[in-house]
Amino acid sequence: MELTSVTYNGITTMAISSGMFTWTAGDLALRVRPNLTWTATRGETTASGATAQEAVDNLAAAETKAERVAKRTARSTKGQIFAREMRAHLHIGARTRRFAKRWIADGHRDVMQAIADANNYRGSLNAEREAIFRTAFSALCSWEKHIDGYRTDAALISHINSMTPYQFVGLIGDMIDAGISNVGEGERFFAEMRRRLFAQAA
Repeated sequence: MELTSVTYNGITTMAISSGMFTWTAGDLALRVRPNLTWTATRGETTASGATAQEAVDNLAAAETKAERVAKRTARSTKGQIFAREMRAHLHIGARTRRFAKRWIADGHRDVMQAIADANNYRGSLNAEREAIFRTAFSALCSWEKHIDGYRTDAALISHINSMTPYQFVGLIGDMIDAGISNVGEGERFFAEMRRRLFAQAA
């Protein structure tokens, strides 16, 4: 099987055979797999394709996507990162209903269960996502005591209970960014939230 060159990000590089089924082209490593598809590897990123060029194109696309994600993550707060990861983990979209058929109990409790599991059952998720979910433990404790336990204003409880899962995850993210570290701070957070809500309604 012959391979003479590949084009990576607009630059054509000669491919040099390094084995029976492998080539190098600059810092790219190319290989033919037994099913006659190709893989292209650069650093720690690998992509595949039906041809060597398609594999290289897919690799470039994967690197561009990873770079965008890294930039977005660098600009994100801890709460925003939590919200993004939780929505991906539970497949929560902007139109997901709290009591949609696919929820086991309801959307809010599934979010809180995921946080509890990350804290109580280490290793149940990948290490990065588990660490992100653990940042919401104090928010979970505050919600259990003041919202689920009906210890705060009934109108505020009703407002939070009417949130979609998407909005609810955003609320937990806001609590993380507010630095909630215990249920007392959670109580003050909810009191301030109530004041803002009903000041707007007045």
